[in-house]
Amino acid sequence: MEEKKEKLSMKDLILLFFSTISARCWARLGLTEDEYGDFYQDLGEARLGIDTLDAIFNKIKDLVDEQTRREMEGVISTLKLNYFHQYQKNKKKEESQI
Repeated sequence: MEEKKEKLSMKDLILLFFSTISARCWARLGLTEDEYGDFYQDLGEARLGIDTLDAIFNKIKDLVDEQTRREMEGVISTLKLNYFHQYQKNKKKEESQI
């Protein structure tokens, strides 16, 4: 007998997308490997991902429970902080090469 697969709601699908994009942001900050095992930094891609997560959060925050909302806020805040740190680090490196 075939097992019936549970269908994801739009909210669940968006949360899965949020998780996937946040993982890729960490990788593009150069702080973790991506799902392909690549390890490199691309701050432009990281920024695009962070901005996208921010937009998704603003759209979905009233549809999720308080704990999920806090977790999403924490992810975005931590990514923004790490983006700023990596940006400053690169800027100093570039200035020292001039």
